Amino acid sequence: MRIPWLRSNFLARRRLDQIVFDFPDFVLRAASGRRHWPPYSLRSFVGGAQDFEQTGKWFVHDLQELGLLAPGMRILDIGCGCGRVAQPLSIDPAVRQLLTKYIGIDVDRAVIRWCQRHITPRNPRFQFFHADCHSSAYNPHGLIPSAEYRFPFPDSSFDLILLTSVFTHVLPDELRHYLIEAGRLLAPGGMAYATFFFVDQKSAITERTTPGWSIRFPYSHGHYAVASDTEPTIAVAYDEMFVRQQAGDAGLRVIEPPRYSSQDLLLFCKKGDPRREPELKTGWHELEKGRWRWTERIFDVKLSPADGDTTLRFRFTIAKPLLEQLGSVRLRATAGKARLPEGEYTTDGEHLYVQALPPEVLTGKPITIRFELNGASGPTPIDRRELGLQVVFWSYLGSPFDTTLQPQYPITIS
Repeated sequence: MRIPWLRSNFLARRRLDQIVFDFPDFVLRAASGRRHWPPYSLRSFVGGAQDFEQTGKWFVHDLQELGLLAPGMRILDIGCGCGRVAQPLSIDPAVRQLLTKYIGIDVDRAVIRWCQRHITPRNPRFQFFHADCHSSAYNPHGLIPSAEYRFPFPDSSFDLILLTSVFTHVLPDELRHYLIEAGRLLAPGGMAYATFFFVDQKSAITERTTPGWSIRFPYSHGHYAVASDTEPTIAVAYDEMFVRQQAGDAGLRVIEPPRYSSQDLLLFCKKGDPRREPELKTGWHELEKGRWRWTERIFDVKLSPADGDTTLRFRFTIAKPLLEQLGSVRLRATAGKARLPEGEYTTDGEHLYVQALPPEVLTGKPITIRFELNGASGPTPIDRRELGLQVVFWSYLGSPFDTTLQPQYPITIS
């Protein structure tokens, strides 16, 4: 069934929301201590008005759990909306201590105006700009086609680029262009965090189901499918292999593995980025593409040269049988002659070991990190994905940069 006209006309819906819901919503927000939230008419366009705060906090927690936030880093939030991610980032005490520089950019003039008036005054390191790109939903009078928009920042300007719920609303030409721009804007060691709808294109009618709602993509167009042929950008789903190919053509590499959820997550870095391509030494067994398993109690990783205030991030999975065998898993690491703090883990599943590397090991030469466990499960005839500890990725992250980043050329400031 086609989506009704009012549902597909975002600006008309926003105007109706302003008239009907904004005032009672203001009263409820004031009574519940949430006056800092955007009004209902803006929140309802970023994944649900009622889940605005919870979803934003979830994203910040996810970025922290993935080790993507480091001191002095520069963040570009493409399609920032009314600050669903920026709001909690700007007030989170741990993030504020990092002196993060954040730039949000969006085609929707109204959300940028709200963020400039309500978020920037509380945290001047958070800046917002309007991109005058054409969008049939949010900016129908925009002057620049989205597939031709060049973000007004120098090459290698950002350490983290967020593209949450962006590729779920763009067609292939825009997807290719944004991936190329992400590759241009990422600094060495930087990463792009991007969400998608992935569907099986072999099915004539595809459907994504999440708690409380489902969305169908009955109109297939080869490598992608849409929920509505009359308003295709309302919701767009892609074939994952197509996205990977486009990313590769844009000079990006997927950091394995993907994460499948209500929206699917891919992490990208630049191809050939030496900080993403460590050399495995002893104690390793290849499990599958992008995922390795250590089979000895002591194992080594050789990392490329690093300078500055650099952080080691080591992401891994503990399987339940090993945890039952050991009771708890203790991980110690040595960088050169420097002993790093021990990590102890008492639950199975995914974990992250994050430690700042001491200045004495940052000599500009390759660094060998030696890891030592209190126990390990060697190779067995059983599927190795069910046993032991598995590495997903590891990397450097950090190195402070100048945080006075400004657009190269004037763009609209509402």
